[in-house]
Amino acid sequence: MKPASFRIWRLVIFLLIGSIALANGSKKKDASLAMLLCVFPGCGQYYTERYVPGIVISASELAIGYYAYKYHKEEEYEKRNSMLWWGLFVFGYSLADAYVGAKMYGFDIEADIDKVSLSYTFKW
Repeated sequence: MKPASFRIWRLVIFLLIGSIALANGSKKKDASLAMLLCVFPGCGQYYTERYVPGIVISASELAIGYYAYKYHKEEEYEKRNSMLWWGLFVFGYSLADAYVGAKMYGFDIEADIDKVSLSYTFKW
């Protein structure tokens, strides 16, 4: 059984990181904080206000973790190792997605089509 102080410290750290993430409402997001928040499944995506990928990544990491634990208890180590590799892949994708999302946060992707043109001139 874990001591109560350990649970309290874990809660304090989680709330501190969450408050830092929510307090930063500027047009630019900190990429290092987004990657740090990826320790918790999907939090890097929630930080960059990309909620659908956050839900998908959270659900997949939790499901993979559950099945890895289940296979470990059933002593099916090959399946467990497979789940752990998939978990590592999803975690790496989560890190990369949070980093790119933080760097591209606030970037206006709409282009004015009237200003876009293609021309080529010949000089003799």
